Amino acid sequence: MEGKKWACSHCGLPRGIGKGNVWHKNGVITASQPPHIRGTLYDVEELNNLFPAVSRRIGFDVTRLVIEGKRRDGVRYTRSLMENLRHAGLEPRAMDVFRMISRFCSYWGLGIAEILEYREGEILSVRTPAYYSDPMARGDWAGVFEAADGSRGDPRWRDESVKEIIDVVAVEGEPELEERIEQEVELGIPFTEEGDLEYRHCPSCGIPLAVSEQFEWNPEISLIRERISGRRFILHNTNGIVAVVRVLEKELGEEIGNIIAEISRDYARGYYGEIKDRTSMEAELMKFPLRSWGRATALRKEGDFFRIKIVNPYSGPIVAGRIWGLLEVFEGRELVLNKREEDEGYVYVHLKAI
Repeated sequence: MEGKKWACSHCGLPRGIGKGNVWHKNGVITASQPPHIRGTLYDVEELNNLFPAVSRRIGFDVTRLVIEGKRRDGVRYTRSLMENLRHAGLEPRAMDVFRMISRFCSYWGLGIAEILEYREGEILSVRTPAYYSDPMARGDWAGVFEAADGSRGDPRWRDESVKEIIDVVAVEGEPELEERIEQEVELGIPFTEEGDLEYRHCPSCGIPLAVSEQFEWNPEISLIRERISGRRFILHNTNGIVAVVRVLEKELGEEIGNIIAEISRDYARGYYGEIKDRTSMEAELMKFPLRSWGRATALRKEGDFFRIKIVNPYSGPIVAGRIWGLLEVFEGRELVLNKREEDEGYVYVHLKAI
């Protein structure tokens, strides 16, 4: 650990991650500071597959909805951060906020973000060559700009062929769309306190030791890499993606939830197919709550029928699809989704073998 001032001397992960987040017994990760916003460890490849696949399936480009969902999420998070600073006796200036979020991006695996320029009420320019997601990164910085500057910002790539610098330019908003998405983000993600999970915590920074066993985490290059698959992950707020899914369902019908589940299932089949020989179904299900995906319980297998309850899923359709694909790979047969039922803090998945 010599020379790595950010690293915990015991587990090797960034000290700030353990101090800034709480892994709860109910399988949910939240920020340790008010308003305790929920976070999720996301598979970046899955995210970058999801929304383009939705657009292809429905024949409608959902990029704008993704950007707007993340913009509003960014506004909410940044305002809460600024409020916490004020409670600590500090009055944050806009540039201070931008630089702070830039540092957070490195620790969360979102990509190195360099603040190039800021003109109040006009523009914020950020170089982020290793961004984790095109629409989501643009939405993030638009939200940060809006919260710190007070102006609605349109996030644009300076050069679409290179996609390295985001210019957030102050513009007039679209109130109707923004109001719908704002309502969805403010709903938050309902979850139940049900759960008795116990983790072995790092005695120095407090993070569950299983996190360091599963991930390489280096803020110097803004990279979180899953050891078993080599895939890139990020730790990010949950509300933005959930709001996008909700808005899609309201705008395009409830069937969009099943489409998202099918897309997530297809991705999961490829993912688990690659690592099947190095893990087990039980081991993979145990990873879900550690990543704030939800806690899989009550798995029942009766002949060709499978039923499973997921407590506190971060997104019902996405997690249902992930479970669906996982079961197909480890059971070695194709399954169809008979029913997906959602309640506050739960999703129930019913599958049948073909």
